[in-house]
Amino acid sequence: MKKRTRWIVLGIILMILVGMYLYASYFFSNQLIARDMRSLAEDLAQTDRGSYTDYGLPEPENVSINNGEITLKGWFFDNEADGDCGVLLLHGYGGTRNGVLQYAPLFWERGCDLLAYDARGHGDSSDAYHTYGYYEKEDGKAALDWFAAKTGLPHSQIGLAGVSYGAATVLQMLPLVDDVAFVLADSPYQDLRTIVEHQSTAQFGSLVKPFVPSAFILAELRADFDADAVSPINGITETDVPVFLTHSLQDEFTPVTNSEAIFAKSNPAITEFLLTDWGASHAASIIVDYDLYKQNVTEFLATYTPDFGLSGE
Repeated sequence: MKKRTRWIVLGIILMILVGMYLYASYFFSNQLIARDMRSLAEDLAQTDRGSYTDYGLPEPENVSINNGEITLKGWFFDNEADGDCGVLLLHGYGGTRNGVLQYAPLFWERGCDLLAYDARGHGDSSDAYHTYGYYEKEDGKAALDWFAAKTGLPHSQIGLAGVSYGAATVLQMLPLVDDVAFVLADSPYQDLRTIVEHQSTAQFGSLVKPFVPSAFILAELRADFDADAVSPINGITETDVPVFLTHSLQDEFTPVTNSEAIFAKSNPAITEFLLTDWGASHAASIIVDYDLYKQNVTEFLATYTPDFGLSGE
């Protein structure tokens, strides 16, 4: 009887442990694909970077872009300078279209029209799981096609600029849109597993490691995506589009080793890698020294896309 009781107790303990493991795994899968995000209004209320008027931009047109069941909400800025160019701006994880406008002046003064939109599951766009570029790259292509139709510009006169999550997305768009003018990718991750393994430990400590594999499995099942296919590093190997890649040495959120790995797989004949040592945190090099950042972007455009827009000098 005692032996049977012992086995029952052990069975109960095992069931409790399995239940706790599955609960923790589900929690971490939620952190991966289903975190609550700020609305555009909440982001505007909390930001210390201002909004479009602070970057010398006019009031935008509020636009909606459909990609299947997803509706992307965005801002379209029509540039009266008419530089015959356009740039699609993609924000970082947890942000909104407002959080990428620090890049707008780089291209606005060249006479470019601009389109910035909230990624799926962010801001005012459709609620959806976050797949780190797996589905977002398709959204980006839909936004690019909408932008081209709106402006009458060919893809060859439109550039893609993204920061962090947005940078990883534009790199993954490259195999789908091999005719754009250029890509600017600021502080991307090289692939999903690498950044999740880094961030999970940074945020929750080393005890989280046993839960990461099961969290990935649950996330893939819930969001219907392939985590291994989320790979900006693969995107850059399949393109002839000029790429301006930049990262801060002091970035602790997404270590610089991510961009170093991406650059190592790129075509050096069409890729510029600006590795900053300006004391900037994640994706903040453009804020720490805008003038030097602009100088590097201007030189990149003059070298690889000399006819893009008006003079950036």
